[in-house]
Amino acid sequence: MGAGDGALARMRRTLQRHGRGGWLRAVFARPGGTDERVIDGPGTGSPAAEDAIAALLAAATAAAKDGLVKQTLVLDERRRVQVDARHGAGKLVERDDATLDKQMGGKQRALRPDTSAELLRVVGIMNADGTISAKHAKKYKQVSHFVELCRPIWDALRLRREPGAPVRVLDLGCGNGVLTFVIAEALRLQGLPARIVGVDLREDVIARAQARAEQLGWDELRFVRTAIADVADARALLEGTPDLVVALHACDTATDDALALAIAADVPAILAAPCCQHELAAQLGPAAVPIPAMARHGLLRNDYAATLTDAVRVEALAACGYGVDLLEFVADTHTPKNLLIRALSRDGRSTDRADLDALARRCDALGVRPRLLQLLSALR
Repeated sequence: MGAGDGALARMRRTLQRHGRGGWLRAVFARPGGTDERVIDGPGTGSPAAEDAIAALLAAATAAAKDGLVKQTLVLDERRRVQVDARHGAGKLVERDDATLDKQMGGKQRALRPDTSAELLRVVGIMNADGTISAKHAKKYKQVSHFVELCRPIWDALRLRREPGAPVRVLDLGCGNGVLTFVIAEALRLQGLPARIVGVDLREDVIARAQARAEQLGWDELRFVRTAIADVADARALLEGTPDLVVALHACDTATDDALALAIAADVPAILAAPCCQHELAAQLGPAAVPIPAMARHGLLRNDYAATLTDAVRVEALAACGYGVDLLEFVADTHTPKNLLIRALSRDGRSTDRADLDALARRCDALGVRPRLLQLLSALR
């Protein structure tokens, strides 16, 4: 069903009436489709709103004629006007506490849809019209859970940092940077200034992440294209020793490179979510497993090798003076790679070489040579 002249006239009157006080953005979409057009507004309470209305009405009319009849005028982070151009009538929708509670799944979350709206939109969790679709609701809950897992890190760093000094974060294998931005927002909400560098080998994801940082105007974020193993000087990247090294789903031994870098740089906090632990699976023979079938069958061998790899990482971190927690990163119904290693350096942290040597002997007895132990051995 298209929009007739009468409906278009009503639509324009509706938009003109509500737009007089200014608006943040207008969103034109096709019902049930992914086609969407967004134009920025002059801002709420802007004196330029009257002048901008003519352009708004022209854009809305053109969009309606192209079939984008689901139109939303976002007045501010709590109010929006929804208009169906096929009829021209509109309604004012306010994101009240009940609506917010529903969007947050009945829980109080650090990243609220009103106070963190800009961040949630830029990383693709929130739609331009201020809604969170069912498709993105799962991701919203996951990143909110991640912020809660980070809370002990913020509490510890708050006590250890010099007053006024930024929290320096190095995100290794940052990918498209969604969680890098989430960390930046979480620190902002905690009132902690930050300096954050994301590192990844792929040029396209680094370019996309940098563009998002510029869109948000977050000068404290910077993204660099390089391999984790090639990060020669973490202090130079951040103009000081990192307070936190993050490696979330860095593939296989890239996690070991990140952990070794953090230990060598005497970083007080580490967050790692290991992924694709293939290294030890290729080394496991019949003598290295408690039951022969674990060596014969690939699924069993890979699961055992992944557990063994992460157990070595936990023991190595403990031997290097860190207190380590193992947490469920995301529910295993979403991904089997759901382990998060959270490590905080103990007071007066030092490396116990005897413990590292004992760990190396255990691995030798199994016939495996984990990369992390090789990297730590080179630090002697």
